[in-house]
Amino acid sequence: MSTQIYKLNSGLRIAHNYRPYVRSVGFCVMCGVGSYNEVDSNNGISHYIEHMYFKGTKTRNSFDIVNELEEKGIQVNAFTTKQATCFYTISVDDCVEKGVEVLSDILLNSTFDKEEMEREKKVVIEEIAMTEDENDSLVYDLFSEGFYKGNPLSRSIIGTKENVKSFTQEDIKQYIRNNYCAEDIVIGVVGNISLEKTIELVEKYFEGKFSNILNRNWKDEKAKTNQAYMSKFKDIEQCNILLGFPGLSLTSSRGMELNVLTNIFGGGMSSKLFQEIREKNGLAYQVYSSSTNYINNGYVDVYIGTNLKSVNKSIIKTVKLINEIKNKGFTQEEINKGVAQVKSVYVLGQESTSSMMRAVTKSALFEDKEFDIDEKINSLNNITRDSIMDLFSEIFDFSKVAIAYIGRKIDDNLLDIILDKNK
Repeated sequence: MSTQIYKLNSGLRIAHNYRPYVRSVGFCVMCGVGSYNEVDSNNGISHYIEHMYFKGTKTRNSFDIVNELEEKGIQVNAFTTKQATCFYTISVDDCVEKGVEVLSDILLNSTFDKEEMEREKKVVIEEIAMTEDENDSLVYDLFSEGFYKGNPLSRSIIGTKENVKSFTQEDIKQYIRNNYCAEDIVIGVVGNISLEKTIELVEKYFEGKFSNILNRNWKDEKAKTNQAYMSKFKDIEQCNILLGFPGLSLTSSRGMELNVLTNIFGGGMSSKLFQEIREKNGLAYQVYSSSTNYINNGYVDVYIGTNLKSVNKSIIKTVKLINEIKNKGFTQEEINKGVAQVKSVYVLGQESTSSMMRAVTKSALFEDKEFDIDEKINSLNNITRDSIMDLFSEIFDFSKVAIAYIGRKIDDNLLDIILDKNK
């Protein structure tokens, strides 16, 4: 069954997907606020607030929050992205209301106690330190700094230690007043619970309790991207390379085509990229291509983890492969395989309550559109070899490439190597 979107009087939306054949319910509150909404001086505050929502309300301390849920076997968690913050529970269908009540309490009655704030600052700073050691993830932040320079998308989600140390109770409260607005919040519900019962719970615990005035001063504007080379030298064994190109937005009608394209090119062990870089030449253990989509921006990336001696060669091989595909194209058999693999991902994802909860909520929040798995799968049937090749040539434009590198010191400018191979 496709998703139904129901809008309440306050502007709050419900994205509901009824599944009477399961015994679980995923319930989330997704707010259209993330690092994109921040400025340099408060970068990281969205993520920090996500942490602080679990640190105590007027009637519960931090232990009570998690203990009361775990007593019922309810899973609870949250995450922050560049354009959203999400709080969710996964529960057995007869325990839904308990999870909803607790989520309502933390989102509407948190006290942001000053002692708890100082304690949680230490936790987030430790998380920042941990992130600094995860170089295969850190290279994406470095890439964004250069690729999206001058746009809020260039900022990291987690922020800086200095910013985190500076946040005050009033900073948090003002940021919430400015950004947590009913019109920009979607409650996503997937599982064995009717729409009528869902509306009843949302009206009881959330309706009319968020701000109905959108005070934020940012706009969803398409970002200009930059041809750039960003490097960070560290005394580590593996060199992390990320090539990125302008991609598609979340609202693009060609999204399924891009999924097929990245799958064929670098999505699995039989992909062109994996076979060329790892299997034929032994240049990397980890190599893949993927896409990231924002409200009105996006990028396609190629990640390579390799040793110092193979950095230049792996880049040259990747550039050569991209140009060969532009000239020769993918075979129809490769495209058929890509379509089958993407179809499998969507069908199997539909089996997961938590995966579908995120999918239906994102679709409602970012596109104001009902998520329809059948529509997406049927759209795969319209993909042709010509449409894939047109998109491949459009995406992999070396005049728009940016590259990030984290690893031992190198003297070469990796962007120059790419441009030299495309004169």
